[in-house]
Amino acid sequence: MMNVLSFADSFAQHIRTFQLDDSSVALIALLAGMIGGYRITGWHAQLKARRAKVIAKSHSVPRKLD
Repeated sequence: MMNVLSFADSFAQHIRTFQLDDSSVALIALLAGMIGGYRITGWHAQLKARRAKVIAKSHSVPRKLD
């Protein structure tokens, strides 16, 4: 139990000493933008595949003629 507490304390102390300067903020913004771009691209690909599936299904269903 003491090992977990000492690890948490050292981690908290490390976070408190971390300084944000312009280059750190720029790096965080760059990484956030890259991750966001990958997520948006993934969502777009999923929607595109879903649209293609719906269109293919609607073309393959025979229509009844009255």
